[in-house]
Amino acid sequence: MKQMHYWVQASSSDFSGTLPQPRSGHTAVPIGKSKVVVFGGLLDKKFISDIAVYDIENKIWFQPECTGNGSDGQVGPSPRAFHVAVAIDCHMFIFGGRSGSRRLGDFWVLDTDIWQWSELTSFGDLPSPRDFSAASAIGNQKIVMYGGWDGKKWLSDVYVLDTISLEWMELSVTGSLPPPRCGHTATMVEKRLLVYGGRGGGGPIMSDLWALKGLIEEENETPGWTQLKLPGQAPSPRCGHTVTSGGHYVMSFLNPSLI
Repeated sequence: MKQMHYWVQASSSDFSGTLPQPRSGHTAVPIGKSKVVVFGGLLDKKFISDIAVYDIENKIWFQPECTGNGSDGQVGPSPRAFHVAVAIDCHMFIFGGRSGSRRLGDFWVLDTDIWQWSELTSFGDLPSPRDFSAASAIGNQKIVMYGGWDGKKWLSDVYVLDTISLEWMELSVTGSLPPPRCGHTATMVEKRLLVYGGRGGGGPIMSDLWALKGLIEEENETPGWTQLKLPGQAPSPRCGHTVTSGGHYVMSFLNPSLI
């Protein structure tokens, strides 16, 4: 019998605790199999920096009491939206984003076992400040980040972070390069990074799909881009969407407000 999938809207009877306030430009990352951590965003034209956590097993929302001061003396990152967030094990890594008209280039990690922030901005050569970038975990030790908008131009650079040494490295890649862009997605599927859609160059919203291989050290390959032109009905051009991988499959959701 074929399995059926359908949407169900959650109600207050499905969980306890207080729902996070409505927002846009935030991030939500799964931590292990038990938690989803929501950070930051834009609320009624105000940039925010709160943390909201959904405990999946106990079906409860809560706001942890976080510690850890940054260079400005406040606990955790400053308010922001359109940043990147990637989880590896119990750690959530945050980079960049925007606050008002200012692009940010600071780098943070949150230890969700003890709810402690650490600012890592002074470690190594960080990518330039940007928003609307996209990033994905490579296994359980590295993060790859591609593109974004620095307030003046669209970007097409690729950076890899070693989460053990906390060192960033800009990759030199071969092959034809994807056009610079922001508002795209970057998703690791098996051994390749798939980049889809976005906006860049003052032109229309994009619907191209690119693959970056050579990110896995064991493969011993030179990193290189390849544009993928697949059979079948491709999604319409989109920006500000999401892409989620599941085994050999990826699923894309459209953000129609940005078309």
